[in-house]
Amino acid sequence: MLWMVTSSAQGQETITPTLPTIAARSAILINPTTGEVLFAKEPRLRLPPASTTKVLTALVVLERLNLHAQVPVSPQAASAPPSRIGLRAGESALTQDLLYGLMLKSGNDAAETLAEAAGGSVPKFAELMNLRAWQIGARDSHFMNPHGLPNDDHYTTAYDLALIFRQAMNHPLFADIVRTRNADLRIESGHGLYSDWRMVPVHNTNRLLASYEGARGGKTGFTFKARRCFVGEVDRGGIRLIVAILNSPNSGTLWQDARHLLDYGFARYGLAPSPVQPEPTPAIVQRTQIIPAKAHMTAARTLTASRGKGARVVPVKLKLNSSQTKKTVKVEAPKKPALAVGKKSSTSKTNIKTARTTKPAPTATVKANNKQLVSKPQYKNVKKQGG
Repeated sequence: MLWMVTSSAQGQETITPTLPTIAARSAILINPTTGEVLFAKEPRLRLPPASTTKVLTALVVLERLNLHAQVPVSPQAASAPPSRIGLRAGESALTQDLLYGLMLKSGNDAAETLAEAAGGSVPKFAELMNLRAWQIGARDSHFMNPHGLPNDDHYTTAYDLALIFRQAMNHPLFADIVRTRNADLRIESGHGLYSDWRMVPVHNTNRLLASYEGARGGKTGFTFKARRCFVGEVDRGGIRLIVAILNSPNSGTLWQDARHLLDYGFARYGLAPSPVQPEPTPAIVQRTQIIPAKAHMTAARTLTASRGKGARVVPVKLKLNSSQTKKTVKVEAPKKPALAVGKKSSTSKTNIKTARTTKPAPTATVKANNKQLVSKPQYKNVKKQGG
């Protein structure tokens, strides 16, 4: 009997894993359910958070704006530095679409557009951010803008960032957005029933979604001052873990730090580490349509979003007049020149390539929104910050 009790107790023993070595200046790993801190390195060191700021921005917007409200883009918001989704002054978009652009593409223009709508101006919205952070318990943070671009008075800590992310994940739409891999956003460029619009594809920059088992979402950040930052959550075996990393030297060390911390945390609960999975090349479905002669096309709104390994696609319906037909143009190649009989041509030893058959000219393709493609603004010698 004594042997059986001793053996049972030994079988329930868990081996404490070795503490990981972290390259980042500050990091923390917590269990959001219990609040237990599993790992900490300078967790209350005040550092610039770069675009992880947008977690708090999204939370304040979700609590204050109607998701289906059309939000106008001001000249100031449209001129925000990269990273951007490419909004232009005078355009508008639904709050929900802008939130996808904020969290997936890390659009600074989307951040300022939402801040102006929710707070009246960027400074007033920053006051709302600081108030909400204080309510959450993030007492070592101060925010000056909604996107995290450099400001000496804009800072947070790894501990505060984890608290803010835990609060945001309690909102169903936020949790849905941050686990989305790809999405197409509808941007309106006019008003009324026949207003013009375009679709903008965005892709999630969180590498763990494609390569780490149980990843539920997160937010990356980068500026020259903040360096690489990340906050995110993983759920495995019913155990949830939140990791927050600030000031990692480069992208490689950032994701290595995140994996090591999460593996360490799950090992403490007796769960095996996640095998490294290859990251698939992101692909967004493009919808094309052959242009008929003088076609009058009407398009319905679409939203394509892939979550995890699946995808949801709403096809575009195009209405054409029955009298309209497709036209192709045939181009005939010039006939091979005849050579005079009895005379030696100077080109007889030369390869003369001529087309033997006629080929139809290629038909053009167009985006489903029936607009000409508009090139995105080009920024020379400007490295994107805030992603």
